[in-house]
Order: sequence, then C-alpha cells, then structure tokens
Amino acid sequence: MSRSPQPNDGDGGGGSDRRRELIRWAGLSSEVVASVGISVFLGMKADKWLKLSFPILSWALPLLVIVVLLINLVKTGSKKKNGK
Repeated sequence: MSRSPQPNDGDGGGGSDRRRELIRWAGLSSEVVASVGISVFLGMKADKWLKLSFPILSWALPLLVIVVLLINLVKTGSKKKNGK
C-alpha cells in the first residue's frame, strides 16, 4: 500500500516555506492588532488629557497607524516581488 506524500515528508522544503509564510503573516497580523489597540488607547488618553468634547484623537491616531502599516505592507511586498 502506497501512501501519498505529505508536505512535511522531506519533499524539498515545500512545507517549511509554507510554515515560514504562515509565521510571517501571523506576525504581521499581531503587529496590526497591537498597533491599532495601542493607538486607540493613546488617543483616548490624549483626548481626556486635552479635555476634548469630540474624540478626534481616538479616531485620528488609529487611522494614521493603519495608513502607515499599509504603506509598510506595500513596500515589503514590492521588495519581495522584485527580489524573486
């Protein structure tokens, strides 16, 4: 009885490439969640400290962080694409 090859059966490292990509994307998603969470917290603290009636910094800081993270993602993706 022959068994079909599994990704981790030593088929030339194909499974390790997938695992490396999974770890990379998991790290990126953790970075996004942590960055947005910290920016919301800091925005709320800054709004209270400045005694603003409208929570402008609670909205602006996370948006700024998301824009910066998207720019970073595009730069990283284009480097990888050009490097291949």
